[in-house]
Amino acid sequence: MKSQEYSWKMFRSNVMRTGVSYSKISRKPHLQWMLELGPLISSPVIDGGILYAATLTGRIFAVHIDQRQLKWHLTMGSPIVSSPLLHENLLIAASFDSWVEETGILGKNQIYALNTKDGKPVWSFDTDGDIFSSPCIAQDIIVIGSLNQSLLALDIYGSLKWTFKTQGQIWSSPSFNGDDIFVGSDDGFLYCLDLDGKLRWRTKLNGKVRSSSPSLSEDKTMMFVGTHNGAMYSLNQSDGMIRWIKQITRPVLSSATLLRDKVYFGTSDSKLYCLDCNTGSKLWEFGTNDRIWSSPALSKQDGVLFFGSLDSHIYGIDIVTGTQTWKFPTMNIIDSSPSIASNMLFIGGRDGLMYAFGPQEIDNIL
Repeated sequence: MKSQEYSWKMFRSNVMRTGVSYSKISRKPHLQWMLELGPLISSPVIDGGILYAATLTGRIFAVHIDQRQLKWHLTMGSPIVSSPLLHENLLIAASFDSWVEETGILGKNQIYALNTKDGKPVWSFDTDGDIFSSPCIAQDIIVIGSLNQSLLALDIYGSLKWTFKTQGQIWSSPSFNGDDIFVGSDDGFLYCLDLDGKLRWRTKLNGKVRSSSPSLSEDKTMMFVGTHNGAMYSLNQSDGMIRWIKQITRPVLSSATLLRDKVYFGTSDSKLYCLDCNTGSKLWEFGTNDRIWSSPALSKQDGVLFFGSLDSHIYGIDIVTGTQTWKFPTMNIIDSSPSIASNMLFIGGRDGLMYAFGPQEIDNIL
């Protein structure tokens, strides 16, 4: 439990993509520092007092959280929108070469591993597809989706283990329940694969599974995923049977946050919803002034949900009442998702700043 308090090692914190942290965070956190790194969509990952962030300018930074100083940084060249993965002494990241005006910088993409101590490259794997999907560790393999319609599995040394082909681009980030791998595709299917990349089941949804990633209940019964056509689905992890569907008027690009019997997610109708996990009935909704593409993060200790909006604000919401506890203005849209670790909240913005919030205000802003 201790390491979970101080770590957020991947997109949505864990392989089940629940978006829940065991770290304490103030219901009204104060800005402790901000650091100009470059425009950010990728979520930061944190471990051992070090924050790692990847930017749209193709740079990766390692920052000492307490000292607010760079440990190292590396320029990789191609834009990075996928959130990195920390595994043992490796930082695993991937590129989206054609992100800028659909014109490639290097003309290829890479999945690569850096040494977390000094940022030096350990290995790289070339692929022809842009990568938006964030990597997941499934036992001893790294699983990641690609816009070339494939789910790729690499070993920790960067060698390809298997490829699973779908009929659409994969923007969704895969999740893992300890036995099976789950991922959505633009072909409208949600897939369940075993660790050898063999199909266990697939379920047709009402449209593309764009950037919403399957969020899995810890008891291995339910999962939740949103579609671009505007719905939140609850399905069985075991067989893919649909338990319920909640129709939303606009696309659901946000990944769901799960805690006990409630599911929370943002939508392109500018609202954050809380639904009952078992029935899909709406318990509350909270409106912002623009679309919510950010996936909310939740402090299990303090019952506050944090997320960003395209209205350029970061919000804190009470998970029981759905009322706002906190709001912070930034200088551009926030479509990145927050991370919570070491009793702090971290989120990057398109304004180029990494924001760090904690229990008390500190005057020296970098």
